[in-house]
Amino acid sequence: MFNLMKKISIALLFLISFLVQLQAQEIKSRNDARKQLLFEKLYVHVDREFYSPGDVIWMKVYQVNGITHQLNANYRNIFVQLVSDKGKVVKDIILFSINGQAAGEFRTDSLLSGMYTIRATTKFLENFGEDACFHQKIWINKSMKSPEVPAIAQPEDSKIDVAFLPEGGNLVLNALNTVAFKAINLKGRGIYVSGQIRNDRGDTLTTFATTYLGMGKFKLMPQDGTSYYATIDQYPGLKIPLPQARKDGLCMNCRAEGESLLLDISSNMKGSSYPVFYFIASHKGAVLFRQKIRMADYAQSIKVNKSMFPDGISKVTLVDTIMAPMAERLLYIDNSKGDLLSLHLNRPEFKPREAVKIDADALLEPGDTINSNMLVAVVNRNYFSNGESNQNIKSYLLLDSDLKGAIESPASYFVDDKFHTQAEKLDLLMLVHGWRTYIWDDVVKTPSPSLEDWNDAGITVSGRVKKLLWKGPIPGATVALDYAFKKFRIGETTTDATGRFAFKNIYLLDALKVMLNARTKDGSRNAEILLDPAPAKDSVILSTNSSLDIDLNSDFMRDNSVKRIKEMQFNPQAGSILLAGIDVVTKKNDAIMRSGGAYSWADNTLTITRKDYNMTLIDYLRTKIPSFTDYGDTVLLRGKAVNFMIDGTDSQYNLRDIRTLQMNEIETIDILNPGFRIGFSPDFLGNVNQSGLIAIYKKTTPDIMQADIYVKGRLVPDIKGFTLPKKFYSPEYTLENITTAPFDFRPTLFWNPDVNFENGKSTINFFTSDIPADYVVYVEGITKKGKICFGTTHFTVNKK
Repeated sequence: MFNLMKKISIALLFLISFLVQLQAQEIKSRNDARKQLLFEKLYVHVDREFYSPGDVIWMKVYQVNGITHQLNANYRNIFVQLVSDKGKVVKDIILFSINGQAAGEFRTDSLLSGMYTIRATTKFLENFGEDACFHQKIWINKSMKSPEVPAIAQPEDSKIDVAFLPEGGNLVLNALNTVAFKAINLKGRGIYVSGQIRNDRGDTLTTFATTYLGMGKFKLMPQDGTSYYATIDQYPGLKIPLPQARKDGLCMNCRAEGESLLLDISSNMKGSSYPVFYFIASHKGAVLFRQKIRMADYAQSIKVNKSMFPDGISKVTLVDTIMAPMAERLLYIDNSKGDLLSLHLNRPEFKPREAVKIDADALLEPGDTINSNMLVAVVNRNYFSNGESNQNIKSYLLLDSDLKGAIESPASYFVDDKFHTQAEKLDLLMLVHGWRTYIWDDVVKTPSPSLEDWNDAGITVSGRVKKLLWKGPIPGATVALDYAFKKFRIGETTTDATGRFAFKNIYLLDALKVMLNARTKDGSRNAEILLDPAPAKDSVILSTNSSLDIDLNSDFMRDNSVKRIKEMQFNPQAGSILLAGIDVVTKKNDAIMRSGGAYSWADNTLTITRKDYNMTLIDYLRTKIPSFTDYGDTVLLRGKAVNFMIDGTDSQYNLRDIRTLQMNEIETIDILNPGFRIGFSPDFLGNVNQSGLIAIYKKTTPDIMQADIYVKGRLVPDIKGFTLPKKFYSPEYTLENITTAPFDFRPTLFWNPDVNFENGKSTINFFTSDIPADYVVYVEGITKKGKICFGTTHFTVNKK
């Protein structure tokens, strides 16, 4: 044993004598002829992880080239779903991506408490399986106390899982192996463990302990005829066998050496011959370079300059002469100079309702420009489960989207901390995730999807026309597509020989009704239209490793309780009663809460029914509100001018627009009498203390008018169109309203997915809320060259 260890020490000491230094000009074989892969990635920035009643889930979607990360310069359909923990799709929208960007939102009013997954995909990405889609977990919590999760009885030795993963993929006998490991709990999160590696005689060979998020590594030289296992100090009865060591094969140890990577390759030192192998480096499915290596001894080193690899995850593989893998591992290469955004706050601490100013500077390479509108999000840190380290655009595009399986706190890998550098944490991650989880291995094997899946911009309405009482098709029939409630024709076509028709690449907004009319060649309506069914999306089978579950924290629960109590205090006439553990609300009027919008409570809420459809909107208001008067060019409420709002947007609507609304389009109407404080800036809607507000909320899908039913050759279907993003409400406080405006409980202080930068600079202004807390600022985007522009900073709001 002594002689063996001495031989190993001498070999390691003089390993540099057998070093092969790979230079770009010396590489014998490149794979320039490999076909270019067509792949894309979706990243959705969700403003936070925790939501309470009435909150809006704000989202911005980035659609990028999967290889270069440049924004896709085209128009595409993006499908975003909100999926319950049971796999049921509870909400879904279609966003229209313009040059790789889109924004949208989900409302939480009608949703039950629980954990949900935001899932985003495209028709193209569906070809690559669930791992290619975007996933993020969120919580919606309507209670003032933490939900009780039932405890599941588990055997003592199954409360953790510890996986041992040899660097390169296999343990090799009589060679010095690096072995990585990760210890996780039942929720998949890394935990601290320590322990010993023992042989089958019970001798302790080495000790180990986790160093970051349950991960660590150690050295081991397996001997002939010996098996090995690990014991865990925290679980004395647990014995975990290590993988069986192989007699043949290669083990690999990679380490950084300045601007180079040094890979130490070793084989079984008791072997009778030394292998010949090929060293292959690849990135996202494309071979970067390869080199034949003939080992002169059982140990060899390969030195490669980091600049030969693109930024991000690459793979190095050792294969024998018949191309069978002998060792393989992932590498993370970072040739960049940190984040490309510099953010400067006017100060680090603020008072409630105080103005905040952030100057943003883009630190771009020569010739690069910001090719997109930047996103700015400012959020209460308590509304994240783990600070702000869970995910951002940089961690998702460079880590999550290239690796299978959930990564814990991915954003933390790009920050140096007190005990670990970025490089150390990223290298541990590459070792632990192993060489079998690189998503590009699957991308290469997947047949190229059709370009029709790629060029899918717009909505398709298709079907067939048949004879009224027979099954026979009607060729040459004219089919017209119109809006159901507007005199506007979308398109007209004729059926083919089988009676089929299709309207493609139509741009339709929101969920609405269209009207299809079919006439035969002789102009008769003796026809029936059968529409092709939309793909069913009632449920989704999510990958169990798509993303980690998140836990509600006490800080969020405290803020949520304060918010709910303040809402009740602000409208005491609603008769809210707070009991321990539950909220009981009894309504003494017809008003409903509009939490998080321009106002919290209305004086009255009117619900439209079918019996109201034969009236105009103005006539309806006149009959329902005694103080409402119509003078033709103006309307008054209690003698004061009335302003209108539709679906919570802050655009000013004139009376002509309001008169065109039909009653079957409207779901509810909120009435705010003059004198009600709305909280908008003074330049919008005048002073609400002197005028009233009528807020109209339209139905997702208008009801069918009676006159449109039972017409031969006609169909009035619901068509799901593109969702237009709403504008985020951000108050402006002045001397006039700073003390009189309602309680401001915004967890998301500011959200703007379309901030413009001029000459690489922008100034961001907003006001703080009434909630003292720490707030985190995100600014992000993609440059013309595909560089990830990301910056973050923090500030504190103190009590008055």
